[in-house]
Amino acid sequence: MDAERLSLLRRVGLCTIVVIAAAAALTFAFALTTTQMGTLFFAMLAGALGAEMSIIRRIPKLSGSEVHGLVESWWSLVIPLLAGLVMAGILYLVFMAGILTGDAGGGLFTSNLFPTFTAPEGKEPLNLHLVLEIRPVSIKDFGKLMAWCFLSGYSEKFVPSLLQSLERRGGGND
Repeated sequence: MDAERLSLLRRVGLCTIVVIAAAAALTFAFALTTTQMGTLFFAMLAGALGAEMSIIRRIPKLSGSEVHGLVESWWSLVIPLLAGLVMAGILYLVFMAGILTGDAGGGLFTSNLFPTFTAPEGKEPLNLHLVLEIRPVSIKDFGKLMAWCFLSGYSEKFVPSLLQSLERRGGGND
């Protein structure tokens, strides 16, 4: 393996460590401050980790000039992470909105492959705090959410093609 590929793998490894450290810090912070922990941030970090794994998988197939370009610029590594993070966040919102629903049904697409979410408790008006506390109903649903969010970061075309499919199914035409 040439020096540039090794340097690129080190940078990708550092990015992966930062994502995992952020997840650990987030878990620790939530464990100290609340008993009702939401999963939006974990879903987004799973998307970033999926994007990392996609980059790692592609490194051996890259040409020398592509490797050189990735080594020269941190942005070329950070942008896919941010895209994976955003795509996982969008997918989370699609699940939370009930457009894609789990066993409970009622959404545009219903499958036992999709997670089911809790509903906000109490009669207080919906606010950001309540939205951030919404989470999957069970550990099994949490696992489904993390797998889907990882996939949304790993496959760059997954969420955009899903949104196009939902648009066609919903009858939206431009």
